[in-house]
Amino acid sequence: MKLEWTKNMTKRALTYIVSGAGILLIYFLLASRRELSGAFDYALALLRPFSIAFIIAYILNGPMMFFEKRFSFIEKKRPLPALKRVLAIVAAWISAVAVFALFFAIIIPDVSESINTLVGNIPGYYEELKTFVLEIAEKYELETEAIDPLLNFKITADGIMELVKRYSSQLLPQIANIANISVKIGSFVMDFVLAIIISVYFMFSKETLIAQLKKALYAVFGKKFTGGAVRVARESHRIFSGFINGKLLDSLIMGILCFIGTSIFGFEYSLLISFIVGVTNIIPFFGPFIGAVPCVLILLMVDFWQAFWFAIFVFALQQLDGNVIGPKILGDSTGLPALWVMAAIIIGGDMFGIIGMFIGVPVFAVIYKFAKEIFEHLLKRKNMPQETDAYKVIKGKKEKDEIEKGENAL
Repeated sequence: MKLEWTKNMTKRALTYIVSGAGILLIYFLLASRRELSGAFDYALALLRPFSIAFIIAYILNGPMMFFEKRFSFIEKKRPLPALKRVLAIVAAWISAVAVFALFFAIIIPDVSESINTLVGNIPGYYEELKTFVLEIAEKYELETEAIDPLLNFKITADGIMELVKRYSSQLLPQIANIANISVKIGSFVMDFVLAIIISVYFMFSKETLIAQLKKALYAVFGKKFTGGAVRVARESHRIFSGFINGKLLDSLIMGILCFIGTSIFGFEYSLLISFIVGVTNIIPFFGPFIGAVPCVLILLMVDFWQAFWFAIFVFALQQLDGNVIGPKILGDSTGLPALWVMAAIIIGGDMFGIIGMFIGVPVFAVIYKFAKEIFEHLLKRKNMPQETDAYKVIKGKKEKDEIEKGENAL
């Protein structure tokens, strides 16, 4: 009997071949995961300067566009877009360097002085702590055996040298790690220098680079996919730029207000504390609590009541920020509910640390926005209500009548 080869059999054969090839590919990937991990790390190392350059160019894009508009007089007599862009890039870099120079010239020395003073006063604070503990123990007739090591320990230069000698044998094996860290620091410095150069090219040719990317996407994926990708990119840029710029401005205002308040109330180390509050305020939601803890601990070493009143002051300041200043500056730049903000901070922080806690919110905002659009589009196709309120339990009913109407219309 002659076997006839049909089109359906061809499809089945191709399915089996593709499935088998996929299984073999997964097997080889799992078997060679170490080599793949090394190759992936190598690829990341190669792309690191470009990633840093993209971040620098993205941050400086706003100032560059600002200065480019101010240099429009250059084109009055003769169109010179390249000259205008070059001048805008130079002005943006000069502004960034000036801001960092001002920061390091004014803020850092005072913060360093506060830290040095704090470290120098630690022995005195320690003696005050021991006196306080002894007074409490005598007042309430408590046993002091458990706290004898605390009472007998003395912070002196000899004591510190003794600790160094005691643990030096454990530190010697770490020399190799220190050397590796030095090599990594040197590599990062080189990558950063390269990134600065590459970022200038990104800023100068950003329109051409974007056009080339869109051209490649249109050629490979077509109009529908590329149009959607461009819309996602534009919306992501709007959310990211609005959130990052607004949060930085909000944190700067909080740091200034904290410095004014701590100076008026006479708290010790006001500049150091304000610096900590301003920097940690960049982290959404949890930032105020993260910043308040070390500040309260610093003031506890000085005076209990200073720490107590500062805790009340910083709580009131954060309420002002959360209810007045923050909403005025940020508005609804993310559109993310509070629960998802917390989830974004926790997941982002667990994956990428402090940077993840900051970047996680706008990333989740982008995902949330487009997931919402997709779900609402699917509900619309099923003739079902798109508003969330329609699915809430109201007076014992599981859903509103509109849902049943939509189901009946299918």
